[in-house]
Amino acid sequence: MRTRQTDILPLVSVILTVYDRTQFLRSALQGVLEQTFRSFEIIVTDDSNKSEIKSICDSFQQRDIHYRSNCSPLGVALNLRAAISQASGKYIAILNDDDVWEPEFLELLVTPLINSPERVLAFSDHWITFEDGQIDVDRTDENTALYRRNTLQEGEIHDWEALAVLDRAIPLAMAAVFPKNAINWDLMVRDVAGAYDFWLSCLFASTRRPVYYIPRRLSRYRVHSLMETARKSADKDENMVFIYGRLIEMNLFPRLKQPLKRRYRDALFGCGKNYLLFNRLSEARQYFLRSLKTSPNVKALAGLLLICLPNRFCMSCISAHAPSLFRFLEAKGGHTLPCQRRAK
Repeated sequence: MRTRQTDILPLVSVILTVYDRTQFLRSALQGVLEQTFRSFEIIVTDDSNKSEIKSICDSFQQRDIHYRSNCSPLGVALNLRAAISQASGKYIAILNDDDVWEPEFLELLVTPLINSPERVLAFSDHWITFEDGQIDVDRTDENTALYRRNTLQEGEIHDWEALAVLDRAIPLAMAAVFPKNAINWDLMVRDVAGAYDFWLSCLFASTRRPVYYIPRRLSRYRVHSLMETARKSADKDENMVFIYGRLIEMNLFPRLKQPLKRRYRDALFGCGKNYLLFNRLSEARQYFLRSLKTSPNVKALAGLLLICLPNRFCMSCISAHAPSLFRFLEAKGGHTLPCQRRAK
């Protein structure tokens, strides 16, 4: 049964982010329109200003679908912030153009927030699907366990700093609803880029307000060749360096100071590795040095040693052995030099 709402303004603003892609957008919109909870608006925020995307939105002939675009690309974080600034709803739910919600998504996640205004967020688990939309059960189960959502019971969670910041268990961009005014949106800056969902989860966790978890898979995360996470670039992980650096600088989580420092060190190494694999040795050297300065670690030292080799031999070694070498060091726990190891 559909839940009817009589509010003049929508209770929820669905922010549907899109850039250039069109092949999945119609399914994402249809999934929102089929929600059992009816008090919502949809803001399709197009960072590519593509006429075909607007045409798809117009084809639904629904007054609850609002299309907006940017004259020039803002990047995913600022595109999202611009849309939220125009949102009328008390609550926000983010949906990417290639994902789909189950029909009860909004009803099940909005209700805990209405029942307890102190809650800063409600979230659920999610499916992983193939490109054609078919559910990948094995990968879904692995993903749930990877992010430790298999350890959670339904209900309110009060101490969830580590869950959000270290386990990254909150699927904020595909399976969460939150109050619009719970955080300062000026903190949503371009530098967080594609990791905006992790950054937002950290900001929500810093409020020290409880969250509510529903252990059902209420959305479908589509894996396909055009997704952002499949894109390879030398600077792809710089957003994680920015985020961990800002979390340490702002001292939002004093209890997590040491693990955050380790994450920052590893993010610096990750950037160095990416630049190394793209033959940008000067940038790679700087990131490896910053990683070592944060705390001595075998991986960054190995990266520096590779760079010190003669250029032709270095690039040959990188092409043949660097990826497997780094994977070996990670598998052996080679994050830290022996003199720096601490009990966990």
